[in-house]
Amino acid sequence: MKRRKLNKKAVIVLSVILLIIIIEIINPIKLYNKHLLKELNYQDASIKTILNNNLKKEVLNQEYSKALDTIFASSDFKKDNYSIYKDLEYVKLKDYTKNINALIKKGYKAEEINNITRSATDASLKEFLEKDYIENINDYLKYDFAILSNYDRYVAYQKENTIDKELVVVYVNIGLDNDFYTNTRPVTEFSYDMLVNKYTELSEDFVPENLVDVPLEYAADNKQKAEATMLEAFKKMSDDCKAATGYKALVRSAYRDYKKQQDTYDLYLDAYGKKYAENYVAHPGFSEHQTGLAVDIKAESSEVFKGTKESEWIRENAYKYGFIFRYDEGNEEITGVKYESWHYRYVGVELAKDVHDKNMTYDEYYIRFLNK
Repeated sequence: MKRRKLNKKAVIVLSVILLIIIIEIINPIKLYNKHLLKELNYQDASIKTILNNNLKKEVLNQEYSKALDTIFASSDFKKDNYSIYKDLEYVKLKDYTKNINALIKKGYKAEEINNITRSATDASLKEFLEKDYIENINDYLKYDFAILSNYDRYVAYQKENTIDKELVVVYVNIGLDNDFYTNTRPVTEFSYDMLVNKYTELSEDFVPENLVDVPLEYAADNKQKAEATMLEAFKKMSDDCKAATGYKALVRSAYRDYKKQQDTYDLYLDAYGKKYAENYVAHPGFSEHQTGLAVDIKAESSEVFKGTKESEWIRENAYKYGFIFRYDEGNEEITGVKYESWHYRYVGVELAKDVHDKNMTYDEYYIRFLNK
């Protein structure tokens, strides 16, 4: 009887000792694992989820992921979705993890989810989640400039036009699936890269910053105004044009306010009719001239700009001074404006060179590279 008690005591003592040894071994390992995950920049809530779900090895085998960190820290984390979570690119959206789970449940894989969330807003994603799984959605959303809310428009435009899907996305984002001056977007902030066309509208009271008078030596008359930085670039271009050709480039028309644009449109409408006016003069609020960054150029040597030495020199060199040739031949369906040899737009030297090198309309360039 006594011997049995001793054995029982010995077992208890040994069990306690063994438990202490195990705790002493495990604690440093656990602390070390936390340290490794902390070094990767995972937050404490994420580390707890990683360790509790035995995902330490998988997580440590890849670089830090903002998407994973956000998902691990969320109460909506689901271990069964980890194989997709690990390939996601983080996008700042409301209810991120919950929406990711909803997309996974519908059958979307990581690449599709990345394209969907990258092209989404909170509102457009909420609306999209009401739809059933869409096959081949990457055909349109794989482009960096795709917009989720435009997806149905992409599909509809493709049915009506035999062009590749990349151009479908560009053209729909410009607005070309609608008539000119319909479904327009407001432009409220002045910037040198701002886009103003027949789908982007300036308010009646929009006035660019730093408007200054154009000196008469660089103008066709003494009534011209322009944005100050643009004017300095134009003056330099005009001086260099004179040195190269013997003639200056002059400002025929630069800044026009909303009312002046209305008057100009009405003048052309009365003189040449609606079709001509629509092709050559923008409606008020839709003219680059209201930005102060556009200029219609007059040749010093002739009343006709096209074909002059000044025209040819400027066409070849304008981008070096920050100007882009805005309305070229063959692009009327994109710009909505007929060929104008005299119309240039200031965007800054770096941007002008890139637009020149890529050889596309500014409307297309803006959609591809600048549209936020």
